[in-house]
Amino acid sequence: MKKLPVYLFIASILIFLLLKATNLGIRLSDTNIYFYTADAMLHGKILYRDIFFTNFPLFPYVSMLYVTLTGGNLPLFYFTAPLEAVLVSCFIFFIVKDGTKNLWFSFLSAFAYLFSFMVLSTTDHQTGVFLTSLFAISSYYLFKRKRMFPSGVLLALTLLTKAYFLPVFIALLAVVLLRQRRSIMNFFLGIISGAGVVLLPSLFLAPQGLFKDVFLYSLTRSQGLSKPEIGWFFVTHDLILFIFLLYSILMIRKNLFLGALSLSGIVFFLLYKDVYYLYLNFLPPFLVLALPDLITDLKERGVQQMIVPTLIALLVGVSVVIYVSSYRSLGNVPEIGTIVSRIESLHPAVLYGTNDITPALSYMTGIPLLNGIIDTNANIFRKGYLNATRMTKDAALQHAVLITHGAYYPGVLNNMLIDEIFNKQLVAKACRLIKAYPVRAEGLTNRIALYDCRGK
Repeated sequence: MKKLPVYLFIASILIFLLLKATNLGIRLSDTNIYFYTADAMLHGKILYRDIFFTNFPLFPYVSMLYVTLTGGNLPLFYFTAPLEAVLVSCFIFFIVKDGTKNLWFSFLSAFAYLFSFMVLSTTDHQTGVFLTSLFAISSYYLFKRKRMFPSGVLLALTLLTKAYFLPVFIALLAVVLLRQRRSIMNFFLGIISGAGVVLLPSLFLAPQGLFKDVFLYSLTRSQGLSKPEIGWFFVTHDLILFIFLLYSILMIRKNLFLGALSLSGIVFFLLYKDVYYLYLNFLPPFLVLALPDLITDLKERGVQQMIVPTLIALLVGVSVVIYVSSYRSLGNVPEIGTIVSRIESLHPAVLYGTNDITPALSYMTGIPLLNGIIDTNANIFRKGYLNATRMTKDAALQHAVLITHGAYYPGVLNNMLIDEIFNKQLVAKACRLIKAYPVRAEGLTNRIALYDCRGK
């Protein structure tokens, strides 16, 4: 019976991976951008000089490794995200085990992370978030073991993978400044060393592009989704994490790191304009670490100690049911093979379209992207970095096939060109609709349409 929590943890990992492995495929996803970017870099393209990229450079470097290890298999590239999440859960297990010597607490904390709705839903995509979580939790693991220099290195890798993990940096910095000042030198040397190694190639090869793409663009992006809607979605779909968040704030004197992380996370959410649900992944690996203290505190107040584990089991069950029934297939492109074959039969010179699927189609068909531009996010057009009229003219002149989002609701709406990245009048003049394929996506989109601009 002593080893039962360990066996249950291993079983939960296997169930999680089975859930993901049986749902592999190509989705409407930023994953396709990262994959194509890595492949382009493997073929000699330079980040920030030849490739417009709005994040720090570490994830593209790691993506190059993933593309190589998977043999250029796009669905397997997607699967690296669940594997990263499993490694994060292992760190959680060992951190709690070291701190409490209680295997049941270790299992429950790791289980609550792995089957939280946020992790279940966002591990369907490889966006670098779980690699960042892995760097962050391993940095904290070493921090707890007083290994300050390597902890600082890993913290730098965290920020240089996804900068929106900044609240983790702030929380660790607060602990160092207020509780462990003697270690501050080693900690900062680690941060500087890690940052220097990662940034050096870009600072040498494309310093102006790095500054323009990452800082000028990312720090001034306009707001996308509604923050109240994102916040409410988090509360209703990740209730157990929200409980841990509130508890961590209340117990900030007892656990400065978790309290500071929770508070700085809320401030980040409120102040940064362009926040997405995905960005909140800096919270789950750490919030679940509050579970042992919560159970212990409730027990001391006379609450039956099985209340929290029972609540976790109930909420995890609800999360799994909601995920499987409503979100597991979200973004899947069921007719991807048919779309690829149809594009190949048209023999276009280039492809131009929405960034969530066009890079994947370009890779699978071997047909290059218009002007070599990988990321066609609508925000880039709003910021003036790209121009819809100019890009549409280029697409027509270069005899492109367009890949567009469409919306078809019988008797209500039939629009196969709902994206901002096209000049609709020019498309109507120069291109013809070939076919629209059903997809299940977020928002209005429920079709992927192909337009032929090789001449009407």
